[in-house]
Parts: sequence; C-alpha cells; structure tokens
Amino acid sequence: MKLATTSHDHHPLHSDHPDESTKTDGITVQGLTKSYGKHRVLQGLDLRLESGKVYGLLGANGVGKTTLMSVILNHTFRSSGQVRIDGQNPAENARVLERTCFIHEDQRWHDEYTARHLLQALPAFYPRWSAQTAQHLLDRFSVPRKTPLKKLSRGQRSALAISISLASRADYTFLDEPYLGLDPSSRNIFYEELMLAVSEHPRLVLMSTHLIDEAANLMEDVILMRWGRIDLHAPVEDVTASMTAVRGMDTAVDEFTAGYDVVSSQSLGRIKSVLVRGSVVGREQQRAEDLHLSVESPGLQEIVAALGVLDAEQNTPEHVENKGDLS
Repeated sequence: MKLATTSHDHHPLHSDHPDESTKTDGITVQGLTKSYGKHRVLQGLDLRLESGKVYGLLGANGVGKTTLMSVILNHTFRSSGQVRIDGQNPAENARVLERTCFIHEDQRWHDEYTARHLLQALPAFYPRWSAQTAQHLLDRFSVPRKTPLKKLSRGQRSALAISISLASRADYTFLDEPYLGLDPSSRNIFYEELMLAVSEHPRLVLMSTHLIDEAANLMEDVILMRWGRIDLHAPVEDVTASMTAVRGMDTAVDEFTAGYDVVSSQSLGRIKSVLVRGSVVGREQQRAEDLHLSVESPGLQEIVAALGVLDAEQNTPEHVENKGDLS
C-alpha cells in the first residue's frame, strides 16, 4: 500500500478554517446488539449522544465498551438494531464517516511508516484536518517525525494517536483508552489540549477510560456499562451529587448511617468509610460534626466503584439489575 502524498497546504477542502455549517444532530442508537458466535457482547442498547458534548464511557474490561464504539462508527458490523449519525445510517456512508475519528486502545499503522508519512496522508481522510494543530501537538508531546512507528515507545504511539484525533477536528471523535503509556505530564497535556480543542472547535467526544478521577473534569455526561448494557447515563454533576462519603471511627459511622441507604463500606482498622445515597445537610451535618465524622462529596471513581461497575465479578447477568440506580 502506498501512502497518498496530498499535503494539507495544497488541498482545497482541508483548511484550518473550514465551513462550520455541517449539520450535527448527534448519535442515536436503538436496540443495538452485537454477537460473536453464541457470545452476545452488546445486549440491545439504546443510547442518545448529543453533538458538542464530552462523554465518559466507563466499565470493567470486557463489558463491550470498545465493541460499542466500533459498531457505532461502523468499524464493526452490528448484529441487529439501528445506529444513526446526524439521522443517517453510517454503514458505507462516506459523507458521514469522513466526519468521524476513532482512535483504538492499541492503534496500529504500518510499522515502516513515520509520523511524517501519516501527516502527509491523513488530510485526504479528514476534511477539517488542521496541519497546524497536528504539528503543535507533536511538538508538545515530543514525537519524532522521521522515526519508524515500530520504534516509537508505547507512550509516543499514544501521543501520536491523540494528536491525530484532535487535529482531525472530526465532529464525532471516539477515544478508546487513548493515554496508555503516557506519563502524568503527558496525560496533563492531553487533557489540556482536549479541552482547548473542544472549546475552539466543538465536537462530540466519547472517551473510554479507567483513570476516572483524572478525566472527570473533562466529562459532561458519564455512561456506565455492565455486561453489554448501559447501566447508567447521566450528567457527571448528578452522579457525584447522588451520594455522600462519611468517614470516621466505625462505631460513630455506624450510629450516624443507621437511617441511610448505605451503598458501600470499607474499613481500615477502626476507621470506616461509607458511601450513602443522598446529601447530608442541616441538622444531619451538625450531628456528624458532633460525632467527629468527616462528611464530603466523593469522587466519580469512588462512586463508580461503589456501584460495582469496575468489578468484573459484578459484570454478569445476575448482578446487572438495579445496581446503577441513583435514586
């Protein structure tokens, strides 16, 4: 396979200031299933994703996150159900697919290619490609241009994939664990540049991640998956406001939380930490202080873990029902 040599600078359709009038109605999924032989990975999903929002897709390994992303963007054929992007079926629809970008967990290219080869070829696939953005990001991540891709480190390959995804300016950008191999400093660059990219050129971003608290500030909505189903889809603020963390001596915690719906409980010696549904306010706040308890808002990861979404043993059919209820 020979790479196209069309450059961004000479392609009439690929401007850093493209026409922004393209209609974006978002993504609608109805009754979506995907099976591999007798194994059903997606269990009849319904999902609505609004244009211009950043979504976090969370769940244990093997629950179908990557499959869901692949099927929506037509990288994998669905078994049944319906997918619509801007009201259109994406299957064999070049006009729709050219406005999507999907970066896989372990993105693969030809081993002998270099970043420079990709920068020459990719504008042919993305009408809104920004060469300036690509060069800026590769500089920030210190990704070499002339080194064969097979010789790049895992973190450098992830940085290259991130750079491509943001430079594509695709209306629908899917990122599957995009930060693998990146050190904390490089992850911070990614988060900073993603927020800037979405602010300057709004797009729908669906990102799967296990670094939940790190990425929580990027997300507007969170989608929790369990055993091939959507367990919960809600604004991050609603999820984090749905529970309260109570911490202190075990006897005091037990006394205080006796009338609450306790979602999870952990102990270290006599120190106990529990998550309860709802808020602790007014006289209850004072009662907690009298018992020398700490009452605080839990992080998103703590809540997700409490719901069992990250526990592989909980991601079986008999554990699915009602676990994600925030009420």
